[in-house]
Amino acid sequence: MSPLDDIRALVESAPNGDLAAKQAAEDRQKRLMQAPGGLGRMSEIVAWMAQWQGTPIPKVERPMVAIYASSHGVAKHGIVSHDKASTQKMVEMLRTGAAATNHIAAAGGAGLRVFEMAVEKPTADFTEGPAMSEKETAATIAFGMEAIAEKPDLLVLGETGVGGGTAAAAVACAMFGGNATYWVRAGAWVSSEVIDARVEVVRKAMATHRGNLSNPLEILRRVGGREIAALVGAIIAARMQGIPVILDVFSTCVAAALVHAMKPGAADHCLAGHLSSEPAHQALLDRLGQKPLLDLGLRCSEGAGASATIGLLKAACAANEHAAIGH
Repeated sequence: MSPLDDIRALVESAPNGDLAAKQAAEDRQKRLMQAPGGLGRMSEIVAWMAQWQGTPIPKVERPMVAIYASSHGVAKHGIVSHDKASTQKMVEMLRTGAAATNHIAAAGGAGLRVFEMAVEKPTADFTEGPAMSEKETAATIAFGMEAIAEKPDLLVLGETGVGGGTAAAAVACAMFGGNATYWVRAGAWVSSEVIDARVEVVRKAMATHRGNLSNPLEILRRVGGREIAALVGAIIAARMQGIPVILDVFSTCVAAALVHAMKPGAADHCLAGHLSSEPAHQALLDRLGQKPLLDLGLRCSEGAGASATIGLLKAACAANEHAAIGH
């Protein structure tokens, strides 16, 4: 029996949420004293939250931002312009409240937790073999589930780590096909040398693991990383406990795509918080059928953009709860 079998079984048993609560929220929105559809996507947000919180009057009172930090063995191939020390510095900033995400989360009244996963010990180089063993993958998924330990009513997910974007590109390439260049696409601020190195890493990974990339969890352990595995765990745990999830950048959406691939609909409790400036992020959202809540042109990860949506969700819930009801 594989250590990952329990994860598969858990996803198969994922609840569908409260469809009656969703319908009640939609009906309530129609009765608000406003023009039909006047609140636009805010009404959709309320109905979505109602389904997963199990109440026609959802609230955001205990939001939590969870950020996972890791490092990757493939970083040695020139795919980044900085080293793992920069990841450790970002972790330190997040823990001391010095990062932008800390202040964005605080503005939304959210708590923030950083989950550091052996940043000083990168995963194995997945151009040569699997990034993680089955046991390590299962344990990291389980670790990611700790994000819901404080019982938030909204979970915002982010990540940080040297080489994480390339690992996410490799996972997306393995899942959806296409060439490495398509999934490695980055913004103009990334040098052509770095982009070429990333493309070569993804190409080598696809060749190394050819014939072993048909299963989502096998894709994860072979060409993913600890932060993606932990994000998968957080998404699964939130689903089991009826907690809506807001996704940040490309890597977090890749984690949601893996959960969806395990069971279609298993990531329906997740919404894309924003669109980053990475072209591959839009390509992935198109495949997931997701429309981001915000488009601010952000380049950073660490949950910053997704955290900015907390105020929007609070506003949508407040309008649903307190606006005048017609007859």
